[in-house]
Parts: sequence; structure tokens; C-alpha cells
Amino acid sequence: MNARTKEIITSSRQDHQSGFVLQNVVFPKLQSVIPEDLYFRTHNEKVELSRAEPEILYFKEGGRASFDTYFNGITVERWRELCSIQHIGLELEGAGRFVVRIGLHQLGHPHRWLLEKTVSLAEEEHVYLDLPFWPELQSGMLYLWVEALEDGHLLGGRIVTEQKPLRDVNLAVVITHFNRKPYLLPALQKLSNALQADPTWADRLSVVVVDNSQNVTDDEACGAKVIPNLNLGGAGGFTRGLLYAKDNGYTHCLFMDDDASCDFEAVRRAYMILSFTTEARAAVIGAQLRESVPWQLHEAGARFVNGHWLARKHLLDMRNIHHLLLAEVNDAEPNYGGWWFFAFPISAVKHFPYPFFVRGDDVQFSLQNKFPLITMNGICSVAEDFYVKESPMTRYLALRATLVLMMLNGQQNPKPYVNVFLSWLRGILFSYNYASAKALIIAMKNVMEGPEFFLRNMNMVSPRAEISALLPSEKMEPYNLKDVEVNHHHHPDGTFRRLVRLATLNGNLLPNSLTRNDVRYQDKNFNAAFRDIFRYKEVLYYNEASRTGYVAKQDRKQFFSLWKDGLTVAARFARALPNLQKQYTQKLPEMTSEDFWRKIYDLEIRK
Repeated sequence: MNARTKEIITSSRQDHQSGFVLQNVVFPKLQSVIPEDLYFRTHNEKVELSRAEPEILYFKEGGRASFDTYFNGITVERWRELCSIQHIGLELEGAGRFVVRIGLHQLGHPHRWLLEKTVSLAEEEHVYLDLPFWPELQSGMLYLWVEALEDGHLLGGRIVTEQKPLRDVNLAVVITHFNRKPYLLPALQKLSNALQADPTWADRLSVVVVDNSQNVTDDEACGAKVIPNLNLGGAGGFTRGLLYAKDNGYTHCLFMDDDASCDFEAVRRAYMILSFTTEARAAVIGAQLRESVPWQLHEAGARFVNGHWLARKHLLDMRNIHHLLLAEVNDAEPNYGGWWFFAFPISAVKHFPYPFFVRGDDVQFSLQNKFPLITMNGICSVAEDFYVKESPMTRYLALRATLVLMMLNGQQNPKPYVNVFLSWLRGILFSYNYASAKALIIAMKNVMEGPEFFLRNMNMVSPRAEISALLPSEKMEPYNLKDVEVNHHHHPDGTFRRLVRLATLNGNLLPNSLTRNDVRYQDKNFNAAFRDIFRYKEVLYYNEASRTGYVAKQDRKQFFSLWKDGLTVAARFARALPNLQKQYTQKLPEMTSEDFWRKIYDLEIRK
């Protein structure tokens, strides 16, 4: 629709019944690390945000701003097709006279303006604008653009529909906690404040903290239900919350990590999608923004394929309109969602989590239950980058989960297993992280003990003790860069140099006379940049945000010894695979049954 309509709309709270709010226009909170242009874009210097609650966007006469952004754009496909919403409107609150336009961005199409109106806003009232073109739209991002005709401000707005939800949702927000009160308590306070600000939500959702560390008091919980729990990791914690939700009449669960930060608006939008979606079994995945680069996606859903964990939409820039549109394209649909934000209908759960402790439990839960999975811009949390947290323990957990997931999901050829293991081992050895290499070999051996290993070690006490003994050599600790002279120089990798690196196993076969004694600097990551550490005997792995790090030293004796051990255990695994896979697949139904977990927690078995 190319025609534009102009008319003056005045404030009237009584003229329109707003109906159901699909999504709110939101602004960043005072302490949010997320940049403002993920919420709104200013087009001159006459617009300024006040972050003091309530957040207010102030305009001088002539100020212009648009909302074609990650948190405030309207994804047409999700609401039109997935939820079959046939009609929507826009409500605005604030003060002053504004020209309001509605625009549309679409991949492969020129930009279009669909509506233009002049509105007058007054305090404590709102303006309603009908969006009659909505039924004609099929794709893209719809958005609001405003220009102030006089000094004024916007308090916010909302997208509304008079269409009734397809189902009543009673949501249990389940947070598994273990000794992370500095993250948990602010999150609980934020949820509590949101529920108090709009009491209607008290009848729609409840917050449940499954306390694996058993140290959260009722006073600290801000009204949340606290369940002291055995420490069986994320798998056990979330399962305990799911059982509580099922036993207490909730229709849906939202799993959230205690260290993943999100605004209540993300919870609210997920709730509305679950209420309106035409697919009753659908689950909503929250994307993850990177804490260190908070405008960048880590993933919007993910895929587990043949031993590879593939983050969807990885590193897309959520400040960029083209990337925003790409983020909403289902070019490679997710087959699992991380439990930092995963909302699903309890009735669709036929298989409970596998007792991995952590890592892999969310993957198998999605794959086994085959939820139709939904992502949407604006539904997300912010968390620390995985590479910062990488350690011998996380590598151990990740490898054993990868191998078991491959077996449980039909990979019968031993070659992909061996390739995954040896590629991980090679990268770690080339990075001088020998403790992590030992952890990978331990993981292989533990997996070869069969599913009984996971049953014997559901609390991970014994494996944690074994892996923890390896940690000192790779433990991130406070580190002063003044204490050591480090080399930051980037080394270009020409053809000859690259061939020498390959021929010498990245320097492990070089004589000492050709190696360097100064320390090579590397940002903490999964592995080093091999071309940069070539010929260096020592590497400093450092994280600027935490000012922590450690120095890894080349040890050629350990390199060859661990590589030999790795080849030996890989060969053993390949020979054992047929029988091993049979054991895991036969035990799977029992280990992911509701009865199994109820017996673990000594809860009444309910049919």
C-alpha cells in the first residue's frame, strides 16, 4: 500500500478498548549495557532519553526518531502467519504534537511508508491508531517513525489486537540456581517489580527458583517460590521445576538460567506468542546477546548436527536493519534452544531431560520432544560469552555430551566421533592447554563406561573432583599486565610460513634455537590463534573485562604423550561404538521418563 493518509488524532482513553497487548514499545533501563540504538534511532540531535524510571524519550521541536530496531520492530511473519493475528493497532502515550509514520522494511524490496498521521498526545491519556493495511502484509519488519511538531515526549506505546488468544496460558518461570546470588537476586527483583507494576500478571505467571545450592532465603526470593534441591545440575534443577509446574496446574514452563539477564518484556512477548500461536506444541527460544558486545547476537536458536553445535545468526549486528531482517529468516531452522530462555507447553513434553548434569540436556530435550521452535527479535537474554568460561571442566562436559548426543540421535559411523574428538584435542594441544586435553581423554573414557556412568554420577561429585585436580594450570586469576612483557604483534601467515607450521605441528617439532622466549598475548578464547603463537614458548590468555588470565607454557613431552593417549582412546571408542550405542539407546526411554525423575526426587508418581 503506497498511499499515505493524513489526519489529526487527539487523545482519548475512552474511545477505544485496547484489547490484548502483543508487544510494548520499550526503552533501555538505567543500568542496561545494551546500546540505545537497539531500542530507537535518533535522526537529529533534538531527541534525548531519560533513563530514570519511568524512561522517557524527550523531543525538541523538529526532533525525529524511528523504532526499526531489535526491541521495537514488529516482525510481520511471527504475528501474522505463526499467530494468525488478523488485525492490530498502535497505542501511544506521552505529550505534544507529532507526525507519526508507519514504515516497512523487507528483504529484497524497497522501503515503504504505509501510513502517516498527525497526533496530539496529552498526559495520562493515549492515542489509538488503527493499522488497516496489516492483513495485506506477509513479511518484513513494521515500525514506528515520529517527528515532533513541538516540544514533547513519549512515554511508550504498545501493539494491540482485539482478537482473543487461542489458549489460556498459566506460566511457571523456572530458574535453576547454584551459588550465583549476585546474578539471581537482581533478576528476581526485576521480575518482582514488573509483576507489581501490572498486577494482572500475578494470575498469569509465577516465578519458581530451584535452589541447587540451598542458600536462597524466602526474604531474598522477592515472592518467588523457592524449592531447595539436590545439586543434580541444570538437568536436575529444571526437571524439578518442571515437575512442580506439572503438579500445580501450570500449562507452560519458561526455563531461565540464574546468570542470564533479560527484561520482563521478553517474558511477556513469549507469553503472548504461546497464547496466540496456532501450533499448540510450539516452544519459544530466547536469543542470546553477547555481554561483551551487547549489540551482537551469539545465537538465535541453534542446531546440533553430526557432533557440531551450530549457533544460528551468529555475530549478526542487531544495530543493522539488514541484519535484523536476516535474523528473522528461517533459512536453517533451529532444532534446539538453550535453557537460558526456553518456553514450552507442558502437555508437549513426552520425554524429560537426560541426566547430563549440564551441557547437552537442552539439546536432547528439544530433539526428543520435537517442539516446533520459534525465535523472534526482542525475545532474548544477555550473558557472558562462552569462550570466556571455557575451562577443562566445560570441555569435559561438552565432549561427553556431544558423543552421547550423537549416539542417541542415530550416528552409527565411528569416523565423525573420532573427527570431533581429535579436532578438539588438536586445537587444545596446539594452544598448550594440556589440562584441557587430559579432560577430553577422561570424557572419552567416561562415555565408554556406558549410560550407567551417568546414573552413578548424577551429582558429578567424583568427576568434578578428578577434573578440578587439573584446573590450576588453566585457572583464570587476577593478572596484572605489568608483571610480564607480552608481545601483541599480529603475525601475517604467508604460504611458506603456513607450510612450516603444518610440517612442524605448529612449532612442536622445531628446535629450541628457533623458538622465542617472550610471552605471546592472546584474548581468552576456545583456542589460540595458531599462527600468532607459532614459535612462542609461552602464551598469556587474558580477559580484559575481568582482568584475569593465565600463562600456558609449551611442553613438547606432554604434547606427544597426550596425542598418543588420544589416538589410543579414539581407536578404542571406534571399536566399542556399536555395542556402546546400543546400550545408550536402549536405556534412553527409562532415563528420560517422568517416573525416573520422580523416583530420584522421591515425588509421588502421577499418571
